[in-house]
Amino acid sequence: MVEGFLAVAPYECVGALSLLPPESFRELERFANVIESFYTEAFGCSSWLSYEQGRGGGGALADAEAGFPFHAHLCAVPMSVDLHQPLAARFTPREISSLRELRSIPRRTPYLYIDGPDRHARRRKVVYLPSTVEMSGELERSRLKPLIAELGGIPHRGHWRGYADDAELAAVTARFAGWQGSAPEGASERSEASHANGASRRSGSGESG
Repeated sequence: MVEGFLAVAPYECVGALSLLPPESFRELERFANVIESFYTEAFGCSSWLSYEQGRGGGGALADAEAGFPFHAHLCAVPMSVDLHQPLAARFTPREISSLRELRSIPRRTPYLYIDGPDRHARRRKVVYLPSTVEMSGELERSRLKPLIAELGGIPHRGHWRGYADDAELAAVTARFAGWQGSAPEGASERSEASHANGASRRSGSGESG
């Protein structure tokens, strides 16, 4: 979508992050912190967006339209867009304080997780849940990337199959490597970044929201 789009995915094949075992969240939150530092220091971002489309949280195994299998991943993009307002108008919001609270979402429930600014520029972590069976189906079919692209003024970049982003992937990989290489001696957070970089590159060939 833009240079800096990243995704962190577990090796375990699960349909939503809420289905991961408890011990996975410590590593997931560490990678989320690495991405935050990368955006702040390498991109100069004062605000950014991370999200998960927990479409497989309700038990669906694949996208009903395109047929690709669901695989849980946390997406991040160095853009400041408010997804809370349009989603709160449609789904039931539930504030959480950390990624590990995704495990408290009831089983067999699809969801959307947003960590980003609201219209008052206040950063919030919110899970959006369905209130009816019909809304569960709507969540399983939803795709956030077209909405993010529209709100960001780049609607033509919202469909990952139709927008070639190889140059952006190469650019963010180089920027990440330069940022990691500039770390002070013994900086543990950036040493972990090499693993986050590998995870983001591995996830680039699949559906990423």
